[in-house]
Amino acid sequence: MCFGQISTVGARMNELTHLLSSETSCHDNDPVIAAVDLAALSSQIYLQSGAAMLITDHDFCIVSINPAFTQATHFNLATLKGQSVTMICEDLLNSVLYEEIQTNLHNTNEFSGELVITSQDMQAFPVQVLINGLQYSQNITSYYLWLMLDISEQKQRENELRFHAEIDPLTHLGNRKSLFQCLDVAIASAKRFKYTIALLFLDLDGFKQVNDHFGHGEGDKVLQEVALRLKRCVREVDTVTRLGGDEFVVILNGTSKDMICLTAQRIIDFLTLSVKNLQKELQVSASIGIALYPQDSKNPLLLLKYADEAMYKAKAKGKRQFCWHLET
Repeated sequence: MCFGQISTVGARMNELTHLLSSETSCHDNDPVIAAVDLAALSSQIYLQSGAAMLITDHDFCIVSINPAFTQATHFNLATLKGQSVTMICEDLLNSVLYEEIQTNLHNTNEFSGELVITSQDMQAFPVQVLINGLQYSQNITSYYLWLMLDISEQKQRENELRFHAEIDPLTHLGNRKSLFQCLDVAIASAKRFKYTIALLFLDLDGFKQVNDHFGHGEGDKVLQEVALRLKRCVREVDTVTRLGGDEFVVILNGTSKDMICLTAQRIIDFLTLSVKNLQKELQVSASIGIALYPQDSKNPLLLLKYADEAMYKAKAKGKRQFCWHLET
């Protein structure tokens, strides 16, 4: 079932909730279902629906599941009956989310959101969940009806769109958009925990000559090799991005000035490489400019600007070296 049908299913679920909560056995004024027992009708809807559903008690312990839920998760009722819904949804162990759901159910008797469900064979998949309270006498909610729609395909499409929007297709590094997203996150963390961030702006020396003499195909191979080597030079907590052309930016999180120097020199050493054929050999190297948060600026755009300016100072000094925005 596609995500676009969720609003329609939600409306149908409200109808089902009303049926399940109803104490009336028939609608005498309705010529179509005048003789239909509403309890039997709602039971058939529940059992025959293609959407996965379950019913929990007020404490979120599972009371019933429909065949579509079994088909989606491979769980049967004998396994789940009496178990907390957290058995299939560890998201609910998050106290903040749990409180949010409880608050919504208390205030409006319903909740809508995204959760991750784990099947019996330990396969996790995202669902859009709709929860409605079932009210009987005196409008007291004793049970909750959960409807779950698999949104795996939608999430995959979102991830693919995000990949194309934020990832450089040649090097598979983050692009400019990704850089600023990562930098915003890094700055927020550094501000909270009071540590230094280094922004390293790299430009390749001699890269234009590679394109001119060997062609852009060989130049692309150089960029891919540079991306691989850059990732080997930094830690997992650091970020490597390609800004465009032969420009790369590295974010070093929670580091010292000595470590920044060591990393910058390691990058320079690793990015010194030769490109050659039978007739010619060219050298490619890197010049690096460094700006620091919060010492140089707290603004992401200014940090990038200062690191860029420092990189040009490194080139002016003879290339294959690094310079700070503020020399000490």
